[in-house]
Amino acid sequence: MKRPAFRNTAPTSAFTLVELLVVVSIIGLLVGLLAAGIPRAMDAGMKAKAKGESTAIVSAVKAYKQEYGRFPGDLTQSNVTFTSNSSPTVQNLIKVLSGDSTTSLDSSSQAANPKGVRFLQGSAGGTSGLPDPWGNQYIVVVDTGESGGVTYTYAGSAKTLKISVLALSYGSDGKADTASGKKNDVFSTDLQ
Repeated sequence: MKRPAFRNTAPTSAFTLVELLVVVSIIGLLVGLLAAGIPRAMDAGMKAKAKGESTAIVSAVKAYKQEYGRFPGDLTQSNVTFTSNSSPTVQNLIKVLSGDSTTSLDSSSQAANPKGVRFLQGSAGGTSGLPDPWGNQYIVVVDTGESGGVTYTYAGSAKTLKISVLALSYGSDGKADTASGKKNDVFSTDLQ
């Protein structure tokens, strides 16, 4: 007696080449979209962080004024701009706002924060100040003479803002915006 030939009666479940190519194409498309969107999302996050930190610096300077009855810095000037290259530096301002009671912000060599009040969660006693998300120092302009506003040159033109304190970051390129260049400076307030 002859045995019947073995036949596989179970259905086969395999992908066809076309199905595999479609899946690989969709995955490639998704990866391409993510690769383009991630840097923009990261940049937007860093700008939001810079905006938040610059707003916190402005709030700390205003709280300092509430505590001591004057703005930090040289009161003989109407606008004091604190940068990493100025005297005093923005690092000194951040130290004072962070509770350092030994730093002076004017020529009197008197402690600028004699009570050691912590107006800002910065780096008390540190020398690095509070770097922006790109590793650069913030710029802070204070109307120490209370003349009615701060003056700041933005994109090549001077603007007088009716605010007492302005903090800003030069953004990812670390340079001030120019009239013809990329506009990526981040401000504590809208420049109107």
